Amino acid sequence: MNRAETAVGLLRGLAAITDEGLIVLDRDDRVLLASGAACELLGVAVTEGDAFHSSQIDYRVLRVAQAARGARRLEQRDINIADRELVVRALAVDDDRVATIVTVRDETRLRRLERVRRDFVSNVSHELRTPVTAVRLMAETLENGGLADRAAAADFVRRIALEATHMTQIVEELLELSTIESGLRPLTFERVPVEELMGAVDRLRPLAEDKGIDLVVQVATGTPDVEGDGSRLGQVMRNLVHNAIKFTPSSGRIDVVAEPGAAGRVVLRCRDTGIGVAPADLPRIFERFWKADTSRQRDGEGSGLGLAIVRHVVEAHGGSVAVASEPRRGTEFTVELPAVQVRD
Repeated sequence: MNRAETAVGLLRGLAAITDEGLIVLDRDDRVLLASGAACELLGVAVTEGDAFHSSQIDYRVLRVAQAARGARRLEQRDINIADRELVVRALAVDDDRVATIVTVRDETRLRRLERVRRDFVSNVSHELRTPVTAVRLMAETLENGGLADRAAAADFVRRIALEATHMTQIVEELLELSTIESGLRPLTFERVPVEELMGAVDRLRPLAEDKGIDLVVQVATGTPDVEGDGSRLGQVMRNLVHNAIKFTPSSGRIDVVAEPGAAGRVVLRCRDTGIGVAPADLPRIFERFWKADTSRQRDGEGSGLGLAIVRHVVEAHGGSVAVASEPRRGTEFTVELPAVQVRD
C-alpha cells in the first residue's frame, strides 16, 4: 500500500468513528471518500469517483472547497441546509493523491441551546428588573421622609411585600423548572387516582370564589387511574387552574374534566370563559417567561413559568398537552396522560 492509499485509509477510519461528515477530494476534484454522515447532513448521495463539482451538493459547500484550494488555507462557512445549522470547513493539503479535505459538522442543537441560554438570561433579567427597581424606589422614598405619611408608608410597605412575593415566585419556579429539566429529582411512577388530582384543584376553589368565578370539577364514570408522580401531576392541574382563574373575569366559569381517552390514556381538560389568547400567540404559550401582551399588567402578574412547568412535567410522563383558544371566548387546555395498565 503506497503513501496516498494509506492517507485515504486513515481518513476512512476517521470517518467511521466521528459524527462529523468527511469528504476527501483528489487533484482532479474527484471524490475519494464521502462518509455516510456527510451525505446525511448535506441531504445528497455522493458517489466516490464522481466529480465533486458535478454532484448535487449545495453550491455553497462547493465554494468552500474551491476557496480552500485557491487560497491554500483553511476555509470555513456557516451554512443552513434543511433547517440544519452546519459548519463546513475545507483544507487544501500537499499529498500525492489527496488534494482537499472537507468536513461538515452539525451545530444545530448547540446553537439552539446557546440561543435558549441568551433568551433565558435576558428574560430573567427583564422579569427581575421591574420588581427590584420598584422595591428600591419605594425604599428610597420611605428613607427620605416617606415614613412621615403613615397612610402612604403603609401602602408602600404593602407594595414592597407584593413585589418581594413576585420575586420569590420567580426564583422558586426557576428552581422547580431546573430540577425537572435536569432530572435531579426523578419522577415516582405509581397509581394516582384521578380524584386525587381533582383534590389538588379544589385547593384553589377559595381563590376562584373570591373572584366570583364558578369552578366546576367533573370526573367521568369509568375514568381510570393515572400512572405517574402524584405530586408533580397535582402541580400540573394547579398551574392550569390558577392560570384560568387569573385570566377569567368575575362571573366567569372554569370547568375541569377528567375522562377516559383512547389507547390507554386519561384526558384532563381545563376550560375557562376568560379573555382567551390570540391565534398568533398560541404557538409560544408554553415558552418559559412568555406572556401575551394582554397579560402584562403588574397587578397579580405571574412569573411566566407555570405553563412551561406544565409542559415539562406532562412530557416527562410520556403525555402531551395542547391548547385551543378564542379571544374573548375562553381557553381550553387538554392534557393526555398514560393510564394505569391493568395486568392479568
